Amino acid sequence: MVPQWICCSFFLLTFTGITCNAFLTHVTRQELYHQIANKHLISEAQFGQLINVPTSGVYQELVAKDCRAVYLNLRRRSGLYVIWPKNSPPLAVYCDLSSDGAGWTVLQRKMPGDHTSFGSHDWQEYRDGFGDLQGSHWLGNELIYLLTRQSAFTVRFLLVDSQDKQHYADYSSFRVDSEASGYSLRLGEYSGNAGDALTAWNETGTHDNMKFSTRDKDNDRWDRNCAAELKGGWWFHSCRSALLNTDGEVYWGDICHEKNPCKTTGIMIKPGRKNCSPIPLPGAGDYYPIHYS
Repeated sequence: MVPQWICCSFFLLTFTGITCNAFLTHVTRQELYHQIANKHLISEAQFGQLINVPTSGVYQELVAKDCRAVYLNLRRRSGLYVIWPKNSPPLAVYCDLSSDGAGWTVLQRKMPGDHTSFGSHDWQEYRDGFGDLQGSHWLGNELIYLLTRQSAFTVRFLLVDSQDKQHYADYSSFRVDSEASGYSLRLGEYSGNAGDALTAWNETGTHDNMKFSTRDKDNDRWDRNCAAELKGGWWFHSCRSALLNTDGEVYWGDICHEKNPCKTTGIMIKPGRKNCSPIPLPGAGDYYPIHYS
């Protein structure tokens, strides 16, 4: 059913005999399932659990473009949703709609006891995404690119250590470039309690502005392959001060390491008010970006 306020906005056209439904594209549930770009990340049973997809189908123009829009549409239950970003096919995602989250779109999760492998995947699999959206998963570099090109986003890297203490690192802007640019990472200013392990320069370089690397596509600055050595895909320099996608120990500065392993991780985004745009735009790993509001 189309919300009343939509119809009211077309009252002049309705007066002339044209209903607001004439301006909306109805998609049946089955049609939507076939259009979802990452349906390989959900089972048909899970598709039936999508919170914002009724059995009657949806109107394409009314599907939220991200989980923040889902939250603003008064949804408050975290779980599986369909979003429809601008100039993109629809995507199935996990939305964190808790009071603290208020509309995070989850890009990555690594859950305790979940044996989903992050180290056995190649470039294509990291591009397309893998895992279970309700458990451990990587949404996919191409989908992250399609999401983050539509507007400015802020990002949160969430870490839960072996003592169940939560740590987070927020960056005021977040973008992943296209595949032609190696899915380079672009970050803004840091805030949080986990420490800046991505944009700060140290003995392993920096992750900001680096291309993505996998075991079969080495884009790092090390003389060997960081992704193959550390069993995971990431934005490596030489090699890491942070690494969440791995079959080995999750690493994040002084928070997550061999002596204090982190058992849960997450990467989540939502629309932000700041943008980070190096001037001029650097090649991956060329130099430190200029951050501005």
